[in-house]
Amino acid sequence: MERTTSCLGATLLLVLCALITPSIARAQESPPASSISRTELLKQVLPPGNFRNVQAVMVELPPGAVAARHRHDVAVVAYVLEGTVDNQFNAGQMVTHKQGEAWWEAPGTIHDLARNTSRSERARLLVVYSGEEGKTPTVPLNRD
Repeated sequence: MERTTSCLGATLLLVLCALITPSIARAQESPPASSISRTELLKQVLPPGNFRNVQAVMVELPPGAVAARHRHDVAVVAYVLEGTVDNQFNAGQMVTHKQGEAWWEAPGTIHDLARNTSRSERARLLVVYSGEEGKTPTVPLNRD
């Protein structure tokens, strides 16, 4: 009986080692270099100021939605996660930003228009505010 228990224990140990060894080997392998990529989306030098407060938010625009006219008193970096958005800044030209594109807004920028161009799909943005402590990221403005 003792010999049977020892043989059974040894067999279980060998099976366990056989199952674990390939998993450990795979875990120690480096992923192929081609599986990791880096794409620069935006590079911007911050204007002078105390940019110590950072906030990241997700903005979702339902189909056809238009954001109210507003001003940002902090620096803004926005990235389109889904959909397409028309933007107009400081009464300038209309600019269209599609999924995977980013834009920058300096502090004080007036965001005249932000509109989801789709009538059937939402648009989602990752927006990062960077500015001085106590500054309001978004200030509503009246339409002129």
